[in-house]
Amino acid sequence: MGLELAVQSAGYQVLGPVAHVGDALVLLRQERPDAAVLDVNLAGEWVTPVAEVLRAMTVPFILATGYRVADLHAEPVLRDAVNVGKPARSELLLKELSGILRSTEAHRLAEQGNHGCL
Repeated sequence: MGLELAVQSAGYQVLGPVAHVGDALVLLRQERPDAAVLDVNLAGEWVTPVAEVLRAMTVPFILATGYRVADLHAEPVLRDAVNVGKPARSELLLKELSGILRSTEAHRLAEQGNHGCL
Protein backbone atom coordinates (compact mmCIF):
# COMPACT_ATOMS: atom_id res chain seq x y z
CA MET A 1 0.00 0.00 0.00
CA GLY A 2 2.86 2.37 0.76
CA LEU A 3 4.34 1.93 -2.70
CA GLU A 4 0.94 2.37 -4.33
CA LEU A 5 0.45 5.67 -2.51
CA ALA A 6 3.96 6.84 -3.40
CA VAL A 7 3.39 6.08 -7.08
CA GLN A 8 0.00 7.82 -7.05
CA SER A 9 1.45 10.82 -5.21
CA ALA A 10 4.08 11.12 -7.94
CA GLY A 11 1.26 11.55 -10.47
CA TYR A 12 1.06 8.04 -11.90
CA GLN A 13 -2.21 6.16 -12.32
CA VAL A 14 -2.11 2.74 -10.65
CA LEU A 15 -4.01 -0.10 -12.35
CA GLY A 16 -3.54 -2.65 -9.55
CA PRO A 17 -2.36 -3.90 -7.30
CA VAL A 18 -3.23 -7.52 -7.95
CA ALA A 19 -2.36 -10.38 -5.63
CA HIS A 20 -2.55 -13.33 -8.03
CA VAL A 21 -0.88 -14.13 -11.35
CA GLY A 22 -4.22 -14.99 -12.96
CA ASP A 23 -5.70 -11.64 -11.93
CA ALA A 24 -2.68 -9.81 -13.36
CA LEU A 25 -3.06 -11.65 -16.68
CA VAL A 26 -6.76 -10.74 -16.84
CA LEU A 27 -5.89 -7.10 -16.15
CA LEU A 28 -3.30 -7.13 -18.95
CA ARG A 29 -5.93 -8.38 -21.39
CA GLN A 30 -8.03 -5.32 -20.49
CA GLU A 31 -5.37 -2.63 -20.06
CA ARG A 32 -1.93 -1.80 -21.44
CA PRO A 33 0.15 -0.12 -18.75
CA ASP A 34 3.08 2.15 -19.59
CA ALA A 35 5.20 0.27 -17.04
CA ALA A 36 4.82 -2.27 -14.26
CA VAL A 37 6.20 -2.99 -10.81
CA LEU A 38 6.25 -6.71 -10.03
CA ASP A 39 6.86 -8.81 -6.96
CA VAL A 40 8.39 -12.13 -7.98
CA ASN A 41 6.09 -14.22 -5.80
CA LEU A 42 2.35 -13.62 -5.90
CA ALA A 43 0.45 -15.85 -3.48
CA GLY A 44 2.97 -18.64 -3.95
CA GLU A 45 3.18 -18.35 -7.76
CA TRP A 46 6.15 -17.02 -9.71
CA VAL A 47 5.24 -13.88 -11.65
CA THR A 48 7.05 -15.17 -14.74
CA PRO A 49 3.89 -15.46 -16.93
CA VAL A 50 3.06 -11.83 -16.20
CA ALA A 51 6.60 -10.71 -17.04
CA GLU A 52 6.48 -12.68 -20.30
CA VAL A 53 3.20 -11.00 -21.31
CA LEU A 54 4.62 -7.59 -20.42
CA ARG A 55 7.72 -8.29 -22.50
CA ALA A 56 5.57 -9.38 -25.46
CA MET A 57 3.58 -6.15 -25.07
CA THR A 58 6.89 -4.20 -24.88
CA VAL A 59 5.91 -2.87 -21.46
CA PRO A 60 8.95 -2.27 -19.25
CA PHE A 61 8.89 -3.50 -15.68
CA ILE A 62 10.90 -3.37 -12.51
CA LEU A 63 10.90 -5.77 -9.59
CA ALA A 64 10.09 -4.96 -5.97
CA THR A 65 11.03 -8.20 -4.30
CA GLY A 66 13.04 -9.59 -1.45
CA TYR A 67 14.47 -12.29 -3.71
CA ARG A 68 18.07 -11.83 -4.74
CA VAL A 69 18.75 -11.46 -8.46
CA ALA A 70 20.94 -14.57 -8.26
CA ASP A 71 17.85 -16.51 -7.14
CA LEU A 72 16.16 -15.54 -10.40
CA HIS A 73 18.73 -17.14 -12.72
CA ALA A 74 16.23 -19.82 -13.77
CA GLU A 75 13.78 -17.11 -14.86
CA PRO A 76 15.38 -15.41 -17.88
CA VAL A 77 12.59 -12.86 -18.28
CA LEU A 78 13.23 -11.64 -14.73
CA ARG A 79 17.01 -11.90 -14.66
CA ASP A 80 17.86 -8.50 -16.16
CA ALA A 81 15.09 -6.48 -14.52
CA VAL A 82 16.03 -3.84 -11.98
CA ASN A 83 15.13 -4.95 -8.45
CA VAL A 84 14.42 -2.15 -5.98
CA GLY A 85 14.11 -4.68 -3.15
CA LYS A 86 11.46 -5.31 -0.58
CA PRO A 87 10.65 -3.40 1.39
CA ALA A 88 11.34 -0.90 -1.35
CA ARG A 89 12.23 2.70 -0.64
CA SER A 90 9.72 4.85 -2.46
CA GLU A 91 12.45 7.26 -3.67
CA LEU A 92 14.35 4.43 -5.36
CA LEU A 93 11.19 2.94 -6.84
CA LEU A 94 10.12 6.30 -8.31
CA LYS A 95 13.61 6.95 -9.68
CA GLU A 96 13.70 3.58 -11.45
CA LEU A 97 10.10 3.87 -12.65
CA SER A 98 10.81 7.31 -14.09
CA GLY A 99 13.94 5.97 -15.76
CA ILE A 100 12.23 3.09 -17.54
CA LEU A 101 9.41 5.36 -18.67
CA ARG A 102 11.89 7.91 -20.08
CA SER A 103 13.81 5.14 -21.82
CA THR A 104 10.63 3.72 -23.32
CA GLU A 105 9.51 7.15 -24.53
CA ALA A 106 12.92 7.86 -26.09
CA HIS A 107 12.85 4.48 -27.85
CA ARG A 108 9.31 5.13 -29.14
CA LEU A 109 10.29 8.54 -30.50
CA ALA A 110 13.40 7.11 -32.16
CA GLU A 111 11.30 4.42 -33.85
CA GLN A 112 8.89 7.05 -35.12
CA GLY A 113 11.82 8.92 -36.58
CA ASN A 114 12.94 5.78 -38.43
CA HIS A 115 9.57 5.55 -40.15
CA GLY A 116 9.79 8.89 -41.93
CA CYS A 117 7.43 10.90 -39.71
CA LEU A 118 7.39 14.60 -40.48
